[in-house]
Amino acid sequence: MSEPSQPTPPPVPPVPPVPRYGEYAPAGYVPPAPAADTTPYPAPAGYPVYAAAGGRRRRTWDLVLTIVLLVLGLFGMGIGLLYAVILSDPTLLDTIFQQQGLDGFNGTVGAAPAVIVASHVILYLAVLGGSIPLLLSKRIAFWLPLAAGVIAAIIFWTALGSVFLSDPNFVATYS
Repeated sequence: MSEPSQPTPPPVPPVPPVPRYGEYAPAGYVPPAPAADTTPYPAPAGYPVYAAAGGRRRRTWDLVLTIVLLVLGLFGMGIGLLYAVILSDPTLLDTIFQQQGLDGFNGTVGAAPAVIVASHVILYLAVLGGSIPLLLSKRIAFWLPLAAGVIAAIIFWTALGSVFLSDPNFVATYS
């Protein structure tokens, strides 16, 4: 038996000389291709980075708008509580009416301060408790504090109007 012969490798072509800095390259010179870099780099700043299939992207505008509306809602709740304190103090309410040129407050306050306090505090806590999970799950959340602000404004102006319209002097002067 004879041993199988090994194939001879093809001859290696000669490598042309690499030009030095400032010299012209010889005719037919092709620079070697750079090695492929497989290192993952982060996306440059300002370019969107998309999540894998099924994931949600964070909407920065929604996050900022929701936080701004929650802060405005906090101030709105504070103003509502301040008006509730003013409405619950009869001497302060009487003084305000006298400053407007009326004889004083002769109406009934009723449950308006309690309604304002309860509605504003409950609405704000509900919105805060609903907005945070929506923001964490990267869902649109700005509509929640916006809708609660509209509801709180309707409740506030209805309660305030009911107090003012309970005074016959106010109604006679401004009707």
